[in-house]
Amino acid sequence: METRSNRYIIGIWLVILAAWILFVFHLSSQSFDQQTIRPKLQAWIGQEQLIRILPDLSITYLGKTIEAKANPYHFVEFIFRKSAHLFVYAMLGAIWFMLLRVVMKGRLLAPAMLSLLAAVSLAALDERNQLTSLNRTGNRMDVVVDFTGACIGIAVCLLLLAMVKLFYRKGRSR
Repeated sequence: METRSNRYIIGIWLVILAAWILFVFHLSSQSFDQQTIRPKLQAWIGQEQLIRILPDLSITYLGKTIEAKANPYHFVEFIFRKSAHLFVYAMLGAIWFMLLRVVMKGRLLAPAMLSLLAAVSLAALDERNQLTSLNRTGNRMDVVVDFTGACIGIAVCLLLLAMVKLFYRKGRSR
């Protein structure tokens, strides 16, 4: 039987989850021009200075090579965008996990697996949504990046829960 407190906590997590999902779809509905950081980056730092501070590094993604020294603004934006994918889906995975953990009364494995399934499903829908957005492309590799982000978010939650449990046990043994 659920207590009033549990229903309240579930409600809060549901609101947070809904807001985060709306945020994800808002971002994926924006055009590339609405999301690009290049103009701000170019206003903030000159190309020659950026070339000097970037490592001599290249990344191959979807068959295209992105070179830091040859196209520094593109390189920084690529790193920023993929990092944003990781962060957004880490948060999504963590939020879903915490919600399901409360619903499933403290269990860990089932909420973790269901959270990953939900996150990868939303990532696929997100990429599908991008196919219909102006100047955007959806691709399967971003779903892998998003899945990785969700794994990181859930792993952080599990680590924090383990630490809380450890501190709680240490406090009770005194």
